[in-house]
Amino acid sequence: MKAGPYQIDDATEYQRIKKVISRKNQPNKIMRFLMNALESYRQARKLGWSRPWNKYDLTVFQTFKLNITADNDLIVQLANVIENDISMPSSARKFVEELLADKAHLMGFLFVHDYQQEGQQYEGVTFSLGRVKDKRYRDRIDLIFESPINDGVSQGFSRIRVYIDPFMGVKEPLWSCLVEKDLSAQAQHLFERLTNVSWAWAEQDERLWKHWTSDYIDYFGPRQQMLEMSYLYQPELPETRIRVDEEQAA
Repeated sequence: MKAGPYQIDDATEYQRIKKVISRKNQPNKIMRFLMNALESYRQARKLGWSRPWNKYDLTVFQTFKLNITADNDLIVQLANVIENDISMPSSARKFVEELLADKAHLMGFLFVHDYQQEGQQYEGVTFSLGRVKDKRYRDRIDLIFESPINDGVSQGFSRIRVYIDPFMGVKEPLWSCLVEKDLSAQAQHLFERLTNVSWAWAEQDERLWKHWTSDYIDYFGPRQQMLEMSYLYQPELPETRIRVDEEQAA
């Protein structure tokens, strides 16, 4: 195996590496090496769910898969935030409306993460909705609710990053933006509800999503540094929790 970063160059090599990984008989270091090369190949071609904004400069330390029927109230809340807080072009709006209406194929995840951007740390939750497109690909929208961290203390909801990404071949998202001003009480309320979910669902196995391959992917893992005060789950540190309205916990 060649030294340095390993790159998968074609579909034949991709299938070969998939078979090697699926045997689960390589040392952890090799499994991580191969798995991250596989993820880079998949991401570059928009195979599956992986996207750059959920991969670089962050650690996803909790993942929950939504039940589209049982968690419909969360999805309705997200739709209301999109409608009232996010000004987007008509092409993006049309796709969002179509995706949200497609209940038969809609899939949803919450990715709870630590993130660093230009030296500033954030903690946040990605609310991700999508569906399978042409068997191997995904249509996807993400709203990322984040709170900045200063001196080990989470400061409170301050921004939403938005990515509208229907599968259109290997291209940039259809539209993206950063919303930092005039965030509504409704958006604040959804942020608070998502932070409560992080604590309320943390020990519920039926709520957690975990695939064995995530053990070998760089951007999945435990929190690298516990905060003095956090909106999001810190195992065995309930005293660090910044509490919001308990009635909103799912």
